[in-house]
Amino acid sequence: MNLGKYAKTVVAALFAAVVVAKSAITDGVYAPSEVIETIIAVLTVLGVYVVPNAKKSDDQRNSLAS
Repeated sequence: MNLGKYAKTVVAALFAAVVVAKSAITDGVYAPSEVIETIIAVLTVLGVYVVPNAKKSDDQRNSLAS
């Protein structure tokens, strides 16, 4: 499995999970503003998944090899 392809999506999902956990644990009540935070976090993860990773140019590869 090529984890590099999904690495940024995994990181975004972890941060979204932190947002949801914070909303659920803070006061024990899931308020409408917390629902909006959760929706935004999920949409952010989906946006990160949809946008492909940038490919390295030849200049970047050469500078990393040096």
